[in-house]
Amino acid sequence: MQRLFGMGYGGYPGMGFGGYGMGYGGSARMGFEGYRMGYGGYRPAYRIIEVTSFKLSASTVAYQGSSVPGYTTIELQTSVPTRGYLLIVGNNVQTKINLSTTAYKTVHKVDWVPWDDTKKAPLPAGIYQIKGYLTDQEYNQIQGYPLGNLTVVSESSPKPLIDGVSPNPAVFSPKYGQTQTTSVQIPFNLNRPAEVQLTIRNINGDEIYTGSKEILSPGSRTVSWNGTDKTGRIVLDGSYEIVFKTIETAYNYPSTTPLIWRSGTITIKDADYYIPVSRLKEIVTDASFQSPSFTPDGDGINDKVTGQFTLAVPAKLSIYIANAAGAHAALVVSEQTFAAGTHTFEWDGSDIMGGKVPNGSYFIKLNVVEGPNSGYITFPSAVKVQNMYEIKPMQPEKRVRVISETAKMSVDPAGQGYTAIKGDTFPLMSEAIENGKYTVLVKEGVTGTISVSDVELVTEPSSAKETTDYIVVSGDTLWKIASKFNTTSSEIVTLNNLDPNSYLYVGQKLKVPAPAPQPEQPAATTYSVVSGDTLWKIAQKFGVTPQAIVDANKLDPTAYLYIGQKLIIPGVAQPALPAVTTYVVVSGDTLWKIAQKFGVTTQAIVDANKLEPTAYLYIGQKLIIPSVTQPEPPTITTYVVVSGDTLWKIAQKFGVTTQAIVDANKLEPTAYLYIGQKLIIPAKQ
Repeated sequence: MQRLFGMGYGGYPGMGFGGYGMGYGGSARMGFEGYRMGYGGYRPAYRIIEVTSFKLSASTVAYQGSSVPGYTTIELQTSVPTRGYLLIVGNNVQTKINLSTTAYKTVHKVDWVPWDDTKKAPLPAGIYQIKGYLTDQEYNQIQGYPLGNLTVVSESSPKPLIDGVSPNPAVFSPKYGQTQTTSVQIPFNLNRPAEVQLTIRNINGDEIYTGSKEILSPGSRTVSWNGTDKTGRIVLDGSYEIVFKTIETAYNYPSTTPLIWRSGTITIKDADYYIPVSRLKEIVTDASFQSPSFTPDGDGINDKVTGQFTLAVPAKLSIYIANAAGAHAALVVSEQTFAAGTHTFEWDGSDIMGGKVPNGSYFIKLNVVEGPNSGYITFPSAVKVQNMYEIKPMQPEKRVRVISETAKMSVDPAGQGYTAIKGDTFPLMSEAIENGKYTVLVKEGVTGTISVSDVELVTEPSSAKETTDYIVVSGDTLWKIASKFNTTSSEIVTLNNLDPNSYLYVGQKLKVPAPAPQPEQPAATTYSVVSGDTLWKIAQKFGVTPQAIVDANKLDPTAYLYIGQKLIIPGVAQPALPAVTTYVVVSGDTLWKIAQKFGVTTQAIVDANKLEPTAYLYIGQKLIIPSVTQPEPPTITTYVVVSGDTLWKIAQKFGVTTQAIVDANKLEPTAYLYIGQKLIIPAKQ
């Protein structure tokens, strides 16, 4: 404990020292109190400032130290409440450390980094003396009292204020209604005393979340983020930057401008940016139009349509009319609060640009607001706008196909966003390219633009498939309809330019692939068995197999046929009737001359016209001239070579020439036959 001189003001100097002091083991110090002369008389000057304790948490420091601490904590205790400062002196430098500039304290505790406030730079390396300058409430002072030494060293690898940031989880999926219980934990190391504030920025650098400011001592710390923005709404999917704003508090004069520490990213995935549809359906139970169509052409007849919606609970919402691409075609009601129950509204066909919408299908789309969150729900009930202008693609139709994984499009009205996926095709409105984009028909009654780099021209004829119309019935889904027509859901989506996530509605007309025409099956023939018939002979006669006759008649292949037995001959096409020509007899004609002219026999003309062969022809007589019957193609037989066979023997067996067998089988005449070899035996000529 140090006893220091005190100088009084306004009178005689106080004696201040406590008399005679003995050495170690001697008698206690004796003291006497001096007196001061002040206004109003004498008063005792008995206060003496004593430094009872002085400590440094680190006697060797470095600016932004890593191998040694980057700051030291100074603790000074005095016998009476004081205020004042310390002076760091050495190496031709002196800088101040404020202890307390207003309040009087017996315990002073401050953190300090080796910084020269005068030169605004780190203290150079060296040894520094610490001196105290204190005043008590009676204005007793100590001036330049030596308290100890401090060593400052240089740091080759400066340590940042914050490091070790490791968000957990790095990929986070904030869900609606769960943001109070789930969050990303963000642990970090704070290496020097500081005021710390967590902020979150989006990819554009906008600060979308700001945490509270906290003054923290060094050590391992953790902050958290629940995936919401400043309003409390869940953020969109994407990558977000972790940014700490800090002010180091160990400076004698801390900065008023925070330093920024970019400390990694958090990925938001599958977040409930919009209120989930499941929740929206709990709020809005139904919405529909009261008419299937209307004609907003201003003729005073059917110019408006009435819609209605039902709320299970009171809700604040906006009512939009959406086109077939899901874009907002009209705003009917803006952010109005409705009581629970059923409510109605009217729409006159106006769009958000002040004009009238084109022909097409339109849907009720509600934007429901709940707290800081909102969400859209579209209902399947559609109304058809008719008798307005119709949007048609160029003719003959040409299409483009999306080749990018996704393609951002702008659709009408007012260039709203729409996302196409790889494989989507769109009819061109025109082949002209403006600002690097095509204009296409996105959906029924909806045009839009798409970047040329995202598509390729479809060179094959557009949708050459035959289609037929199908009317949606209750219970239908894309999958059910696709199964019914032996196609895929994506094919129906493409044919109709549908949004695969939108609802079908009862009565909706869809184009579906037409069933492939089935080949006409030849009618079966009934045949009566005659003497000498066998299954093989009958099969040869009708160009079918014996097994086909067996199957068609459920016969026992080993049973005998009997004369008069009726057999069904399957799959036999009826022979076409021969074509005939009508001829008018002229002077000098005879049956023989006419037969020669048409290459038929006289008997064929007699039979075709039921003539008496000896009767005369007369001028102007009309005769039917039958066509020449074409010879039937010869039938062939397959034969399997057995032991002892030669070409000559086989030819003799079937009454043909050896050359005919050689030609039919493309054989080398001198080659050997082998057992089991299959040969084609041509019919007799």
